[in-house]
Amino acid sequence: MLMLVQGSTEKKMARARLVRDLKSTLTCQGTRNVGFPGGNVNHTLYSNGENRLWCAFGETIHDTAVPRYWNAFGIYKPDQSAQMMSVEINIAMNSNTARVAGFFARDGETGDIFLMHSGKVGGGRPGIGKTAFMVWSKAKPVDVADGEGGSRSGLVIGRLGAPDFADHIWKFVRTVQNFKDQATDGSLDDPEFREKVEAFEKYSREFSGTKKGMRDSAFEYVTYHGDIVQALYNDRARRLVCGESILSSTLIDLFVKKDGALTEVYEVKTGVGRQMLYTAIGQLVTHATLGGEDVARILVIPADDDIPEDLGRAIAALGIRVRRFRLDRSVPGTGIALD
Repeated sequence: MLMLVQGSTEKKMARARLVRDLKSTLTCQGTRNVGFPGGNVNHTLYSNGENRLWCAFGETIHDTAVPRYWNAFGIYKPDQSAQMMSVEINIAMNSNTARVAGFFARDGETGDIFLMHSGKVGGGRPGIGKTAFMVWSKAKPVDVADGEGGSRSGLVIGRLGAPDFADHIWKFVRTVQNFKDQATDGSLDDPEFREKVEAFEKYSREFSGTKKGMRDSAFEYVTYHGDIVQALYNDRARRLVCGESILSSTLIDLFVKKDGALTEVYEVKTGVGRQMLYTAIGQLVTHATLGGEDVARILVIPADDDIPEDLGRAIAALGIRVRRFRLDRSVPGTGIALD
């Protein structure tokens, strides 16, 4: 399970490692001007070249209601006078308030520390916000226990100390920037996207409550989850008929509606451990109740894993269909192959 890193000393150490990891991977570009809505500031930038990740680390910000570590990221444009910030992943120094989007989480089994982000994407422009970003990106937040019976949800960016830590941050930065670009040029200002945002909010409200559960320890789930959902989305989109739409929410990986009525619910798991399958069965059965008796329930699991015999019987008895996926980097875009 993931646990919030709460102590100020441990946060300071984690932030120092974040900076050290990225500085060891990227090249110093000297002092550059960093632009953001409302102003700009000069900072030392690190990047490995044009149109690639850049990052800057400011001194701790104390002159604010929530003192924080400042970590800025963007796409490097060496010929521009100001490097525009795509996203900040700031860390509150003395708390884990939701007012600051970034935070650290520790895996209770391995001790690994992960950089997290709440999904709250700013930008000061209409159409840019957390719900719209979650819908557009199909990102899957996970619950992180706070040690007091509750939890905070967030997106896993990457593991500190991992050889590909910078690559994971780069992927997140590109996702945020692509979302902002589309929101700015009006690509998301259409009835279909607004319907998805409204459905996302509606379904999240209907199944909301005090979150006390904690995610499975398999980090692969959060690493590849978005790619798997995107592959499902692409596959299902090719078979859409008139009146159908594909949607998602914080609690439902993917679902299909026809003429406003729920017809299909999908749940992705990256393993077939008993706890994973118990959870998946419960999610599918529960979420399907938002529709009629004929809602299709589809469980999506790895191609090479065998379902325990008794759970296989239960899945069949409940009318849950099983789809398989496998990692296949030759597949364009997602790197996920579906059966």
